[in-house]
Amino acid sequence: MKKIALSIIALSTIVFFACEEKSTTKPSSTTTTTTTGGTTAATYYVSANVNGVFKEFTNLVVYRNEDPNDESLLVVAGLPNNVTKPSIEFNIKKPSAGWSDNMSYAINLENATTYIKYTTESGRVYTTSNIQTDVTPFKLNFSKFNFVKAGAVVGTMVGRLAIDVDTTTLNIADGKIMMVCEN
Repeated sequence: MKKIALSIIALSTIVFFACEEKSTTKPSSTTTTTTTGGTTAATYYVSANVNGVFKEFTNLVVYRNEDPNDESLLVVAGLPNNVTKPSIEFNIKKPSAGWSDNMSYAINLENATTYIKYTTESGRVYTTSNIQTDVTPFKLNFSKFNFVKAGAVVGTMVGRLAIDVDTTTLNIADGKIMMVCEN
């Protein structure tokens, strides 16, 4: 019940800030494209093989929470054209050593304040908050992490997410992150 309440609070906060940001700032990821060799690709995205199926999320909200007591980066990534599912969400808390390039996270139940959440097409929610401490943690590696307005965030991700009502897991492989902070 506590996880559901926290998820509802987090989602409400996301919606509030996403609406606020979208009303004043056009999300750069949905309109910026690069043409190379005859193909068009999004400049900013989160992509991965999800249970062996490639997904690319280009509709991004990248929000910096600068509160000194709760500094974090919140990312909500969806498909183009505002398709709501599937989607992937990150909440990355500032590490004790501070924000920096070449920063890494190993995420499981022990550090539930930093999490990854994936919602499938059918609405099932898989998260790192359900990965037990005896399982290999989800890994985020950032080669670039510039925690300023329009700062670049570049990295990779790999790992498993789980549903808390059963033992079903979802595998994320070959994950790539290329985005900028919108505020």
